[in-house]
Amino acid sequence: MTTEPKVKPKPQKSSRLTPCGEETIMDLIMKFLCDEAGAPALEYALILALLGIGLISAINAIGGALTGAFTLVAGKF
Repeated sequence: MTTEPKVKPKPQKSSRLTPCGEETIMDLIMKFLCDEAGAPALEYALILALLGIGLISAINAIGGALTGAFTLVAGKF
């Protein structure tokens, strides 16, 4: 008994070839635009960039508050 896979693969488009047997520039551009292989990596990179910006902002805010607190304590002695 043969079972079919639940997810069917997308049919591959055949690209046009030039007389020399190479793909045209337009075919290469369209292939690049339709390729989704790097999408998750880009999403993770954006998330990490946003987290980095948030951490830098928080550290700057805490650093300013600590400087003020230490200056106040140092002035008492």
